[in-house]
Amino acid sequence: MNTIDYAAITARQQATWATGDLHELARQMLPVSESLVAACDPRAGQRVLDVACGSGNAALVAARQYWDVSGLDFV
Repeated sequence: MNTIDYAAITARQQATWATGDLHELARQMLPVSESLVAACDPRAGQRVLDVACGSGNAALVAARQYWDVSGLDFV
């Protein structure tokens, strides 16, 4: 039976993301996040789960639209 080494997966993901400037990436992704939230036609009070949220840009944009937001990221 094969087992999954989640600690090794997490370590590899963290090492990959550590090679770049996450602040710059998040800044560049902001227009995409705003477009994504606008395409969802937000209504105040709606609930949303941002899976693989990374820096949380989309979740933050959604929260500014008065959505009830939760974000989840593996790393």
